[in-house]
Amino acid sequence: MNFAYSYSWLLPAGDLAQVRGIIEKLRLHAVELGGDAGDVSVLTGEDAQAVQSEARQAVLFAATIPRASVGRYCLASAGNSSWSWEGAVVVSSARTVSDFHAAAAALGLEVAEVYGGMVFHSKKNAHGVVEVEQRPAFDCTDF
Repeated sequence: MNFAYSYSWLLPAGDLAQVRGIIEKLRLHAVELGGDAGDVSVLTGEDAQAVQSEARQAVLFAATIPRASVGRYCLASAGNSSWSWEGAVVVSSARTVSDFHAAAAALGLEVAEVYGGMVFHSKKNAHGVVEVEQRPAFDCTDF
């Protein structure tokens, strides 16, 4: 059974060199997981805006992680020091894709994942340890 797996990434502060390093490490991790990954691209101006409407810069790669559709993995910035991305893939198993996003959190990104009726937030604490909080995606009393 396939299902939607949506996610968002946030790097509250970083420069282009730092972001490129993070994206390159994630590309390599996608390959280590058994996926196929394209090269890392750095986009500016209108090319970056084609990826995210307010972006001035974007660093990205496309990959197919096992048991998931092709995804574009990116961090984009509107010109301030904050970088973010929202994406979605179709998966038949969340395990490998969750492992990929755990690596993103270990690299310093704040990660939100939504699948199977749950929301998972992952980020490093003050001691550098990734903490994960989970909650239902919907409040059943709303229906």
